[in-house]
Amino acid sequence: MLKKVLISGLFCLSIATTANANGYDLATNMKMLASTFLSVQEGFLSNDKASTLVALDKFQKEVDDLLGDKRNIERLLPEDLKHKASMATNTATLMDKYVNEIREDLNDKDMSMIDRQNKTQKIFLNIEGQCFRCHNMVRDWE
Repeated sequence: MLKKVLISGLFCLSIATTANANGYDLATNMKMLASTFLSVQEGFLSNDKASTLVALDKFQKEVDDLLGDKRNIERLLPEDLKHKASMATNTATLMDKYVNEIREDLNDKDMSMIDRQNKTQKIFLNIEGQCFRCHNMVRDWE
């Protein structure tokens, strides 16, 4: 049984390594980005400022790494969509702006807690809107 598990694991690893030879796989990284984005949401839902800020930092880094470099995006997109790479970098720029706004507002001691929560959660929804906008413009649903 252990032998079958090890062989299966090695097989999956070899497929993943072959598919991801350049170390940058758009689908895998987008799933990671979505997972981190959900961590930010969980921080909001649990009113845990510290975990929200940690998740925001991680999310911002992943956005910059994944979407911030136009050449990386162009390399990953199919030939007929390469011209849309700038949409991803524009999205990354807006997301950085929104993350910084959330960070500032969460730390604003002059704002009441309920106002901080409402304002930052609206900005969070702006980030989500940017995700959907970019996906709708770039992805091929056919």
